[in-house]
Amino acid sequence: MDVWLSPDARLTRPDGPEGTDSPTMGPVLDTILGKYRETYPRLERVEQYLHGHHAPAYLPEATADEFQMFRERSVKNFLPLVVDAVASNLYVDGLRAAGGGDNFPAWESWDRNGMVEAQAAVHRDALAFGEAYVRVLPGANGPEIEPLSPLSVTALFQRPNDPFPVAAAVHGSTFIGGERRATVDLYDDEFVFRLVSKEEGDTPDASDFVVVEQLKHGLSHCPIIRFRNVASTSPNVPSLGEVEPLIPIQDRLNDIELSTAIAIQYGAHRQKWVAGVEPPKENGGVWDWVKGAFRKRAIEFSASRLIVFPDKDTKTGQYDSTDIGPYLDAYNNTVKHLASIGSLPPHFITGDMVNLSAEALAAAEESLRKKVLDRQRGFGGAWRRVFQTVAELTGESLPADADIVWRDCTPRSFPATVDALGKMVSAMGVPPEAAWQMVPGMTPAQLAEWRTLAEELDPATKMANALAKSVIEPVAA
Repeated sequence: MDVWLSPDARLTRPDGPEGTDSPTMGPVLDTILGKYRETYPRLERVEQYLHGHHAPAYLPEATADEFQMFRERSVKNFLPLVVDAVASNLYVDGLRAAGGGDNFPAWESWDRNGMVEAQAAVHRDALAFGEAYVRVLPGANGPEIEPLSPLSVTALFQRPNDPFPVAAAVHGSTFIGGERRATVDLYDDEFVFRLVSKEEGDTPDASDFVVVEQLKHGLSHCPIIRFRNVASTSPNVPSLGEVEPLIPIQDRLNDIELSTAIAIQYGAHRQKWVAGVEPPKENGGVWDWVKGAFRKRAIEFSASRLIVFPDKDTKTGQYDSTDIGPYLDAYNNTVKHLASIGSLPPHFITGDMVNLSAEALAAAEESLRKKVLDRQRGFGGAWRRVFQTVAELTGESLPADADIVWRDCTPRSFPATVDALGKMVSAMGVPPEAAWQMVPGMTPAQLAEWRTLAEELDPATKMANALAKSVIEPVAA
């Protein structure tokens, strides 16, 4: 904490830090730890599925060991695609007035803290887990903005839609004397309490912690800002992410994939059979490394080999191959079901874009566009609270008309976009500078450069500069 807290923030109450058994801290810490124990397994399950560590596909107990290989290979993880489809359209590009102009001063902290790259982690966490958190505290070189994992943060709100929590905890660990101790940084609207567990353990009780440090963060509210994927007015329903509702469908896909792999391996090829002949025993048969014994060598069939049987009653034949069409149909239908539940265009997952017109493609992506706009509204409000906190730490106030500017990531034809913007300027009388902000990929630096060039090329500016150069300064006598 010393790294990101200024020296004047290291203030301690005259009566000393509160103990965890105090009337105020004890119940708060106990509630936070209880909520942490309750939510962590659910979030950890989401993290496991997101990274491809799924529950094993179903297999009957009496199955061959070789089927385990098919089970391991049957995982096709679609869940990251669900998160990426929305996250790739979320990119904060500026903090400006609603009418345009340059970024407000609070934007400097954004660049200095590397949030141009780090914002993607916040958006992905909020989409995947349902909630994400950002911590803003005073630092040596100005406000420090730090994304936090939702698996390590627990926040308490008085009302579900309050902008800031009444208390929040960042869970971690440290090593003391070779023992791994649990740590909790507890934040309220005035102080930060550093707590360390008395003994080794991952989830101690509130009474097992001691307060080792107390600091004043210098803000008028808790410095933890929450990002929610889906807002709710219910105090008992956590914000739902994009991954958790799709886990049962992902498990079903893994089951179908396993069944298909087994059907292809053992049933797709015509199985031959021979009746009335004993397989040859050559050199004692073939050593079976699994059973630890010799087994009879099977007759090897080949297109270039002639098989002759001495017994006239020997019969040969082959079974019909297994039709894997129903397996593939079930798989494709389940994939489409997953896309429908996740509000994704089916071609995002299936890759099937045959004979799709521009209108049909736009209609297919309409649900995704609506979801992106909804997330921009929700995340935009949270980012605005981040900038409000930054402005408070710098002694400024964020203007009421400050607006989060999102980059337009919609795939469009660049010539068509430029043509439309040109018509908007010429036909509707929109100022060209206003249209510049709507050019895909336009950055604040490029926008400032264009404005400088426009001022230099402006006829009135040129004339004023020429007149200024032509004025002869008076010579003192």
